[in-house]
Amino acid sequence: MQQAMALHQQGRLAEAERLYAAITRLHPADARAWHLLGVIALQTGSPVRAAELIGAAILRDPGIADAYNNRAIALRRLGRLEEALDSLDKAIALEPANAEAHNNRGTVLRGLAQEQAALAAFAQAIALRPDYVEAHINRGLSLRATGDAGAALECYDRALGVRPNHPALSYNRGNALLDLGRHDDALAGYDAAIALRPDYAEAFAARGNALLKLSRLADALASYDRAIALRPEYAQAHGDRGNVLRRLGRFDDALASYDRATALEPNDPGPWFSRGELLRFQGRVDEAVASLNAAVAADPLHASARIAACMAELAILYESEAEIVTRRGRYLAALHRLEAAAADAKVRRALSAEIGAPPFYLPYQGENDVEPQAIYGGLACRILAECLPPLPMPPRPSAGERIRLGIVSGYFREHTIHKLFLEGWLAELDRSRFEVIGFHTGHLSDAVTARSARLCQRFEQGLQGNAAWRAAIADAAPHALLYAEVGMDPIVGWLAAQRLAPVQCLTWGHPETTGMPTMDYYLTSDLMEHADAPTHYTEQLVRFAGLGMHYTPDVARPAAVDAVSFGLDPRLPIFWSGQTQPKYLPRYDWIFPRIAQAVGPCQFVFVSTVNNALTAVFRERLVRAFAACGMDADRYCVILPKLAHDTFVGVVGLADVLLDPPGWSGGKSTLDCLAQGPAIVTWPGPFMRGRHTAAILRRIGCEATIAGSLDEYVEIAVRLIREPGWRAEVREGVVDRRHLAFCDNDYVRALEHFLAHAVAAS
Repeated sequence: MQQAMALHQQGRLAEAERLYAAITRLHPADARAWHLLGVIALQTGSPVRAAELIGAAILRDPGIADAYNNRAIALRRLGRLEEALDSLDKAIALEPANAEAHNNRGTVLRGLAQEQAALAAFAQAIALRPDYVEAHINRGLSLRATGDAGAALECYDRALGVRPNHPALSYNRGNALLDLGRHDDALAGYDAAIALRPDYAEAFAARGNALLKLSRLADALASYDRAIALRPEYAQAHGDRGNVLRRLGRFDDALASYDRATALEPNDPGPWFSRGELLRFQGRVDEAVASLNAAVAADPLHASARIAACMAELAILYESEAEIVTRRGRYLAALHRLEAAAADAKVRRALSAEIGAPPFYLPYQGENDVEPQAIYGGLACRILAECLPPLPMPPRPSAGERIRLGIVSGYFREHTIHKLFLEGWLAELDRSRFEVIGFHTGHLSDAVTARSARLCQRFEQGLQGNAAWRAAIADAAPHALLYAEVGMDPIVGWLAAQRLAPVQCLTWGHPETTGMPTMDYYLTSDLMEHADAPTHYTEQLVRFAGLGMHYTPDVARPAAVDAVSFGLDPRLPIFWSGQTQPKYLPRYDWIFPRIAQAVGPCQFVFVSTVNNALTAVFRERLVRAFAACGMDADRYCVILPKLAHDTFVGVVGLADVLLDPPGWSGGKSTLDCLAQGPAIVTWPGPFMRGRHTAAILRRIGCEATIAGSLDEYVEIAVRLIREPGWRAEVREGVVDRRHLAFCDNDYVRALEHFLAHAVAAS
């Protein structure tokens, strides 16, 4: 036995194993030999055999605490956590001061999602052995899992006071700092760990994560590459490397990194999820869904993957009308599967951390979405109501008390949403009646953010995690919450699916019903809504006169541009249609060749998305539409790269006619393009998202180019080219009356009146 134990301590496991086995044959009652034989099985990656051998030792001598502890390690590796916990309880009963057993017990409790009990176990281990680094690290991990990264940081700082210059502590301290959004400090923590241990692959990979957060993409890639050079089979580093390659626009390389990660570790949901999101962005819908479902198979509680697998059934851009029908059916089927999965309490709890934001791309199908939105919105609200405690609602304002109005958005920065809504609200709402509280849930900030903060009586930004935002709103106790959009920012969607104020309303930043019972009112424009509008929403409609916003025109002048530099022939008529490509449905592609047939040689100008793969799909659709009329799309269609705002408006000035996309019209872009006095052709479709431009033209009294049908749309476009005098008259009318679209103070007063009435009635 002494010889076997000496060999064991020297790491000569095979020789030690032979001697232990010989002892069990010669002296079958020797529990130590059975136990240590099991320990070698554990060390050599055979947990089943380890559990059996150590179990045999316990049968022979039930008083060996270490045997229970080591058997628990084997059982935990086998996923038999309840048995492992029982074994550890017996170890501790035999030896209450066994710090390792307490630490292992905490690890098992973490696996059972009993984080508070785990924290107590780790604390006991540390109390017994203050320099027990592994227990400190595990306690920090448990604190981070409960969302208390600050306490985790304190834990690591205390441990470093006991064990300074410990690389694993510096590394984990960096992780806590990363959770807290202190990216520069996290980077310093990883650098400290690497200085102590230059071959620390995990620290290099985590360093890459911090650099990615700091948008130092080239440095992040180099850090991931170093981690992989140190450990070529490091699956997580390959997956994280894919994330930075995606940010760099190297999509094929990113996909290769994800593929390497999933090959190395098929049971890690992370790379499957990231791979699915990239494939979805590229328009490879079925592959994306398969990858996201693989993430769910790897971890049924991966809420982001479950939700994304449902949403990914909706394409960003469609190749044909038939594809829309197919994808809509598949989305509805996936939505019902998500509902069914939520019947499981564990899945429901996992979903409660993520669910909320409705599907962004559903309204791009051009259909009435009230039923599918009601299914998803209702599911999100039920899950959050069940899993989160209700918040107390503030009483109505007393006489003379201002209404506390919370404005929730991820876009208190230079962005369309800010320009359309937030800017006007913050500048114009009467502060004698309203206390305005801003909740900037977005991760990006700029000079507009700082200006917004100054215009609010209270302004929250930079909070970490959904729960922190919920708590901030609860602390502010608003009488009403106003959302500029629900469907774009994920934190906003999660908050909107909860009852956080007596009155909750949104406006048309994302022009679609939420389907959420928690949303009381949809603030819209009477000019933009169809007669059937009430059937398009689950919220109560509030139709303001005019455009339903206070929009301030840009001060900056459009960029000076020339046609030739953009590949345009100034001798030919130019039709501008520069909206985002998902707005263009296949059912309307015929319009462009029909116009060209009537006009003759001309140019249709579109703008590319950031995704070349989707732009290629759009270009192919145009090729098919023109070919069906015996025409070559390449002779008529120009797709420009994505343009800066001032250049975008500048190029509009080169156009003879603006073609507003049927089905989903321009909003902010139309308002900004009024600076060029354009002749705009629009057809107000059945849904509000297709009626923005028509509403703007009606607001300024320039209705001659609003078509009553698609055929008339074509006729107006052709007439504007054939009759330059009429075109000039139309453009002159826009120039003379465009000021009527801006700075609508009557809207602000109507909004104030509505909010006061709604709060009083709540």
